[in-house]
Amino acid sequence: MTYSSALHLVRGVKSRLAQSGVQAEALFAQAGLDEGDGIACDALTLSDKLSHLWELLVQQSGDPLIGLKIATPHRLGWLGVMGHIMLVSPTVQSSIERCHGHTRVGLVLPGAQRAVPQQRYDFVWCVLLRSLRCAAGRDDIAPVVVEYCFPAPANAQVFEETFGCPVRFNMPHNVMEFSDTDLVSALPANPPLMNGGGERVLATLAAAEPPTFSAKVQALLASLLPKGPPHRDDVASQMMMSERTLQRRLAEEGTSFTNLVDDTRRELARQSLSAGELSLKMLSFQLGFSEPSAFYRACKRWFGMAPSDIQHLAHQPGPGPDVLQAPAPPHKSA
Repeated sequence: MTYSSALHLVRGVKSRLAQSGVQAEALFAQAGLDEGDGIACDALTLSDKLSHLWELLVQQSGDPLIGLKIATPHRLGWLGVMGHIMLVSPTVQSSIERCHGHTRVGLVLPGAQRAVPQQRYDFVWCVLLRSLRCAAGRDDIAPVVVEYCFPAPANAQVFEETFGCPVRFNMPHNVMEFSDTDLVSALPANPPLMNGGGERVLATLAAAEPPTFSAKVQALLASLLPKGPPHRDDVASQMMMSERTLQRRLAEEGTSFTNLVDDTRRELARQSLSAGELSLKMLSFQLGFSEPSAFYRACKRWFGMAPSDIQHLAHQPGPGPDVLQAPAPPHKSA
């Protein structure tokens, strides 16, 4: 299941709550998450509305532990982990640190004007832990420690019983720490992760800089291109923001939507032409061009040669042409 818009995200949260016996229709409307009124807001505003929803859920239930008790009944594969984290945590900011065989996952759920209640973090940690257990096929995986920046509650022992590990409060950050052995066991067992590849994945995650906003948009564009030329309003909707906000944030990073579409197509074309696994006609449609001739003209502009020539050179003995070693410099906004 993918969550490609604010509407899908809200429906997903509502489904999880309903499956746990929560009668939440009125609370969703009260929090401004009524589908009938539309959910046309940026990600931070949406995050505020979700925080408001959790506040209302606590008030209605009278149970401050409700975030720990909401079930996630579906078994999830590894690819479902981040989808579910994004479902409950729009614009989630995460950090990953490795130290002495452990990996510390830190989360910040941002908001515009409303403080994020602890119950949202409770829910996110439970989803993450259940997802890892499902991905690994083991119900005994537990964190090494969980840390909250919130004050210690009166019933702190329930948290330790839920997570199966020590839980610390009044800490600087909200963190869940795992043994690397447990995390690697939850990674998919396909060839890229064999022969120590799981360890390399963790090392790469730990060393990587947080992705730029442009990189996040490019990742979305890459998934949309096979369906045809991506439209700015559709991308803005899927990023849970207005078109104006999308344009502003891209401009802050020195690019524009049009340039980013072109850059994404060029990089995908470079990779695909080097691999030579698709026919040129199929590749042109995979890159969102309406006809192969448009792809031909784009290749001449990007690389100074026709796609068939690039494909031929890429498969000659010896090193390939320079144009295939790295993408052209990215566009900059004027």
